[in-house]
Amino acid sequence: MTNPFTAPATAGESVKPADLQGHLLIIKPVEYKTGIQTSLGEAEAIEVNLVDLDTNTEHNSVLFFNIALRSALKPNIGKSVLARIGQGVAKPGKSAPWILVNATDSQADIDKATAYLAGSVVPPAPTAAAVPNAGAPGSGALSPEQLALLAKLGASPAPF
Repeated sequence: MTNPFTAPATAGESVKPADLQGHLLIIKPVEYKTGIQTSLGEAEAIEVNLVDLDTNTEHNSVLFFNIALRSALKPNIGKSVLARIGQGVAKPGKSAPWILVNATDSQADIDKATAYLAGSVVPPAPTAAAVPNAGAPGSGALSPEQLALLAKLGASPAPF
């Protein structure tokens, strides 16, 4: 018997800007939060859901406390931001801030994000050579022409 239940959601995922440095991201700011109690006192953060397009990993309810990230994302609540996380110039005696680097200037980055959102980021369709008896009458397998058409559409054959 399979378990029909899922575990409860956590309070938020712990992914840090350093973990995402240089990665192409679709960031969806959800909410600007104030009065968050931390070990250093009250803080402000922006809650985001994001997709790391370099690893095809989704992270939900991530809190960014960094001022530059908060400032760049706050006006975009409810929108999708395409960017990479980088580091700015450090002020004397301070660490370099985490910043968002615009990725909308790169057509390749836009295409990658658009493909992900369209759901066409799937493993490549198998070739006829990879499917035994592909196209043989009565085999139930797809013909090379059918496989080529599926590949053109950005889909893969449904498993049976």
